[in-house]
Amino acid sequence: MLKKFIVIAVIFIMSASAFAAEEVTVAAGAGYRKLVTEMAAYCEQKEGIKVNMSFGNLGQVIAQVRASGLIPVVIGDKNFFTRAKLEIADFQPIGKGKLVLAWKKGLDIKSVDEITSDKIKRIAIPNTEKAIYGIAGTEYLKNSGLADKVKDKLMVVATVPQVNSYLATGEVDAGFSNLTDTMGIADKIGGYIEINEGYTEIPIVAGFLKGNENDSAVAKLKSCLADSKSAEIAKKHGL
Repeated sequence: MLKKFIVIAVIFIMSASAFAAEEVTVAAGAGYRKLVTEMAAYCEQKEGIKVNMSFGNLGQVIAQVRASGLIPVVIGDKNFFTRAKLEIADFQPIGKGKLVLAWKKGLDIKSVDEITSDKIKRIAIPNTEKAIYGIAGTEYLKNSGLADKVKDKLMVVATVPQVNSYLATGEVDAGFSNLTDTMGIADKIGGYIEINEGYTEIPIVAGFLKGNENDSAVAKLKSCLADSKSAEIAKKHGL
């Protein structure tokens, strides 16, 4: 009887292992949390895999990827990954990132130039060296001739979600963000303007790091991110 029980237990454990979902870890820019979370849920359901996620500014993301050696997929600005010299085997395009100027409730802004006016006291901007939209916002201010006019109003924070959090609570008057994250809090702020020029184009991609070419879960995620449903999700989130 004991032998029979042991055999049944072993078969149960082997069956459970067989049905355990393959796992893949994705690190992404914090401003794309909602997008990546929805894509991950879709790919889990479609491919039968488990997608673990980690978010931060891209400087943090790249440091984590290098330190852990356990993250095979990164999502963010292709230009940033290239500058950081990550060893990426392949890219899957997701969409084009868009810079926005957003403002708190109670204000009405018709053009970006109005950030130089007295009604704007504080302007939040993500990390100007490590965050995609901090870099883009800095480029825009410089190229538009607004940088010197608003330099004393700028408040640098770590990530896009922090900018939008300050806007939602009214702790800052305006802020540079991305369209994707800003769309998610549209009911909590006064409004936003898309900025389509004056900064380097932002190609948002999934980068698949070298050394993971034979990983089944990574391959399944890559296939999923390339399909039409994932493209619809990206478009829904402003890409």
